[in-house]
Amino acid sequence: MKILILGASGHARVIIDLIEQSGQHQVVGLVAEEGPEDGTLCGYPVAGSVEDLAAVCRDLAVDALVAGVGDNWRRSEVVRRAMELCPDSRFISAVHPSARIASGVELGDGTVVMAGAIVNSGTQVGGHCIVNTGACVDHDGVLGDFVSIAPNATLGGNVRVGAGSAVSLSASVIHGITIGADTVVGAGAVVVRDVPANVVAYGVPARIIRPRMRGDRYL
Repeated sequence: MKILILGASGHARVIIDLIEQSGQHQVVGLVAEEGPEDGTLCGYPVAGSVEDLAAVCRDLAVDALVAGVGDNWRRSEVVRRAMELCPDSRFISAVHPSARIASGVELGDGTVVMAGAIVNSGTQVGGHCIVNTGACVDHDGVLGDFVSIAPNATLGGNVRVGAGSAVSLSASVIHGITIGADTVVGAGAVVVRDVPANVVAYGVPARIIRPRMRGDRYL
């Protein structure tokens, strides 16, 4: 299957490696608002912007898309625009061969699971999520759409993370916790009680530091 990546960031580089390592699909190019000066990323052409998507998909005979944008809000906007321009587009989920996905796990369209990540039995992962390098999502978790779990973050069993939220580098969330939508849990935090929507929380134990608006940058 011929894959086009939306975005040309460092996250897109990781997705390229993931797809190459898996050997299941073929990257044929990227579209991005800003790309490398030489017009390529990891040897693949940046063939235009997202606004050129329909023509690029036709010219490169693209079968499916995946969003290579690390920021959750920006990724949601890129996907939304892609679906406006090409409503019949298909998004794939992609899993690095060194990741461990248990039986009974549900992965939404457009979700990527990076090297060394673990997603345990009964977990439901929404669309266009990132389970990043070495992250662990234990049994019966629920991740909403456009969630990101950063490298080495750990979620205990029965943890729920609302749509658009980010659990940052090496954060830990104990079992049974709910994190609301569009919230950021900071790097190294230890979450021992529920965290509401639209806040930034960090520390050991984690506490709410400030509110945040949906779409605020955090990367």
